[in-house]
Amino acid sequence: MNILVSVCIVTYNQERFVEQTLQSILNQNTNFQYEVIIGDDCSTDSTRKIIEDFLLKYPDIIVPVFHEKNIGPLENLKAVYRKAKGKYIYHLDGDDLALPVKLQRQFDVMESNPDCVICTHDMRYIDAEGNKVREWTHQKGKFDLNYLYLNLPFFAHSSKMFRNDFMFDYFDELHPQALDIEIHIEQAKKGLIYHLDEELGAYRVDVGISTIGKKINPILPMGIMRVYDKKLVEENDLYKLEQLRKTYSKYTLQYARQFHQTGSDYDLYCELVKKSLSIRYYTIRQLKYFILTLLPKSVYLMKSK
Repeated sequence: MNILVSVCIVTYNQERFVEQTLQSILNQNTNFQYEVIIGDDCSTDSTRKIIEDFLLKYPDIIVPVFHEKNIGPLENLKAVYRKAKGKYIYHLDGDDLALPVKLQRQFDVMESNPDCVICTHDMRYIDAEGNKVREWTHQKGKFDLNYLYLNLPFFAHSSKMFRNDFMFDYFDELHPQALDIEIHIEQAKKGLIYHLDEELGAYRVDVGISTIGKKINPILPMGIMRVYDKKLVEENDLYKLEQLRKTYSKYTLQYARQFHQTGSDYDLYCELVKKSLSIRYYTIRQLKYFILTLLPKSVYLMKSK
């Protein structure tokens, strides 16, 4: 069987959504063969049982990767990617959805644009019940690595199809809690990103690693800081450095604001505000948030309510 696209799904304790996710892939209209590799990171709910049921129905399409102990999101991702046989890999999180024409549309774009290593598209935001909340859109076009750094990320991870011609050697250099944006950057070093301004999938909000309860997961701003700290050391162009500093300062302050609004980690909030100011001053709002770091923690918690 000539597999042209490998759909790689990573999941953990997603019994509420994984059936819908798998069905959205099996409903694809394509003129080529594809496989569905799904890695379950030793879920403690019925996620594995649901995957096994799909395997019985679609043994020629479903390729399960069942881990007998929890290995974490990055190792799970590496495991499914390395089993991929397709010319292209499509990444899908275990709670997101693909619309029926998605695979064919992205496959055609990749075939027609050899200078592109990634193809992405617009997404709809949906809640846990599948109701549309808002949209994640971006202009159509080809974008390079520099643009990605200044607009990180301008696409959802579950919208990404990429060429399966990487050795994945960069995975060994990634932080154990590496974010998807760090993988995007490594891949975009090899070519352009083609973004389609078409809504071809759905991104589930407030159910993944981005939040813990209603609070922001600290691994998100820590990943942002790793990305930009490394890039600032590598970049020699003064104009690009100035752009990067403003972008970095803006992102760290945005996370500080979200931490404040949700009453998340106070110490990390203070670190983010100070980091933003140290990188580049660009708005009086930085000073307002800095003043809050000088007040008692109880004031921070009170203002976040």
